[in-house]
Amino acid sequence: MQINVEPLARPDASHASQLLSRAFAEDPIITHYLSNSALPAFFRAVLEEMFPAGHVYAARCDGNLVGVAAWMPPDPPDPDPADQVAAERHKQVLESMLPQESRQLFAGFAALGQFHPSNPHWYLAFIGIEPSIQSRGVGQALLAPVLKIADDSRAFCYLETPFPQTHAFY
Repeated sequence: MQINVEPLARPDASHASQLLSRAFAEDPIITHYLSNSALPAFFRAVLEEMFPAGHVYAARCDGNLVGVAAWMPPDPPDPDPADQVAAERHKQVLESMLPQESRQLFAGFAALGQFHPSNPHWYLAFIGIEPSIQSRGVGQALLAPVLKIADDSRAFCYLETPFPQTHAFY
């Protein structure tokens, strides 16, 4: 399987949101708050929030999107106002669908910030692989660009996962 990793282009954000929705359809935390029909709106809001940091990646196989990883660098740039408006607009779509649940979910993610390392670190917000091809090296390829940067700069990396079976991978 030939996997190519590149920055995710904004025009592909809708497709990437659908892929992340399929990859996280069994996530016990996210699906506690959101129905499957709301997952694409959630992931679109997250991607729009993370695009300005410049580290949202796409994995492609034969030209098809098969994985997405969204990282926040140790010192993210301040988003410009247009990026903030776009991110807020997508967040409002989700809030209009599920007002209470979406606010609780976003608040929960914000509260997790207290558990992040105090040292500057890369934060892997989400990585999702098309479910039918998981465990075939796509995740490893998607992590590689930022892991190289982190290794070269000796920076920490951090993530949360509710899936015990993924602990050995990470």
